[in-house]
Amino acid sequence: MILRLFAVTVMCVAALDSAAFAAEPKLGEPMGPVDLLTHDGRKMTMRNYDERPATAVLFLSPRCPVTEKAINDIAALYQEYRRKNVLFVGIVPDAEVTNAELADFIQKRGVIFPLYRDPQGKIVKQFGASVTPEVFMLDRESNLIYHGGLAEAAGRDALESRIRDVLAKKEITPKSEKATGSAIGAKLSPIKRDNPYGQLSFSSELVFEKIPQAAVHHCSVIEQAPNGDLLCVWYGGNYESGDDQMIFLARREKGSRTWSEPEVLIEDALLPPGNAIIFVDGRKRLQMVWCRMEPTRPIRRGGGWDRCRLMLRTSEDNGRTWSKDREMFDEDLWAVPRNRPLVLRDGTIVLPVEAVVDGQDGSTFLISRDNGDSWKIGGFTAGGSQPALAERKDGSLVALMRKYPQITEIISQDQGETWSEAKPTTLNNPDSGISMIPLANGHWVIVYNDSENSRTPLSIARSTDEGRTWEAPLKLEANPGEYSYPSLLQTADGKIHVTYTFRRYGIKHVELNEDWLVHMERPN
Repeated sequence: MILRLFAVTVMCVAALDSAAFAAEPKLGEPMGPVDLLTHDGRKMTMRNYDERPATAVLFLSPRCPVTEKAINDIAALYQEYRRKNVLFVGIVPDAEVTNAELADFIQKRGVIFPLYRDPQGKIVKQFGASVTPEVFMLDRESNLIYHGGLAEAAGRDALESRIRDVLAKKEITPKSEKATGSAIGAKLSPIKRDNPYGQLSFSSELVFEKIPQAAVHHCSVIEQAPNGDLLCVWYGGNYESGDDQMIFLARREKGSRTWSEPEVLIEDALLPPGNAIIFVDGRKRLQMVWCRMEPTRPIRRGGGWDRCRLMLRTSEDNGRTWSKDREMFDEDLWAVPRNRPLVLRDGTIVLPVEAVVDGQDGSTFLISRDNGDSWKIGGFTAGGSQPALAERKDGSLVALMRKYPQITEIISQDQGETWSEAKPTTLNNPDSGISMIPLANGHWVIVYNDSENSRTPLSIARSTDEGRTWEAPLKLEANPGEYSYPSLLQTADGKIHVTYTFRRYGIKHVELNEDWLVHMERPN
């Protein structure tokens, strides 16, 4: 209690000292040149008042809680009138404030008017300032035409009213109003503030430029191996469904920014591979599920997808070597994988696949409750293909599916054993693959072709309510050409990765953070 009373006494003494040394504002009189000190200690003099209709000198403190509360409104007021050539000039009277604190205040509170230091209190004395935040408005001759506080909305409204009068060239009667806030000279502690503007991260590159034995590439999937490496698999050949179609793998080692030369994982001219997906199972193994195309040959370009057998291989060394391939099911299940499985909160793994069941095209869901050692066939839907999965907080599963002209949605209340009837969403789809993942913070992200008839643009959108609504999509690609079959991944560092088909020439990789989806422009 004694320490608290002492602290309050110090604050009060500081306030009294500030008031004692501060002169009364000189209403109607010229303030004259003002000697300023930049953040790096350089001196300059402000005397160019005649270049604009009004100059507002604001006393602000990055340590002042009252300034902190009002600064967003102050910055917005400046944004409103800066193009009308009204200048705000900030004066920071705290000698203890560091350059790092000043930068933190400017950057995280969107301050886009100049701030200068007054560590010896010369400008405080010249203007008669006593608190932060406090404003002194000068005309073209540097005459003081308004003085007041900025702590409350009424004070900021009064400043705006005076600015409007000046811009309207009304006759101005100098006026002073009471200013409240933190006393200049009071000992204030640094403020820890959030950053509402975030920090953008974005990069992109082709995973490779050319593979001599394969001209056409499609249907990539990206995963992070247990050791932190990024792995990307896809199929390539000289045309889709050709005898020379192969599965490739490229690796970006942890800490690296470049991809390895693609290696051929699977090649069989009689039973060529189709789509492949890789994922980390509950035992920290890599599993690869791929489809072996088994139609009678020869076949047309793009044929054979309705007769594909699911195959499985595993890796214990982050994808350096792989086990022998085995069929996932003894019975005939014609299916094609597209998106990585979803690991539920209880460890259950649900893998969505496009499938033909009893002669009907659609999708089914493979379920493993033993860390991927064995799989059973779950529910079937004819309402779309190539599902992408996410789990809601209530335990229900949401699957969004490829379907022309809008992506469709189904819901399961029993971990994929049964599904609701498919309903169209508001998201466009030209009958092309999609990808959706839940992020670590509970938000969801989807990448899809936002068109009813074209595989461009390729767009990305975020949902903050578990897929019930989606924010306006942003374009990853918008040029002519095909940009399709995306694969989404969030890595352990929080970054969002997307790989996708790039004009069928290759596979492109994009890395971004969630801030990139949210913040369109910094205050500037």
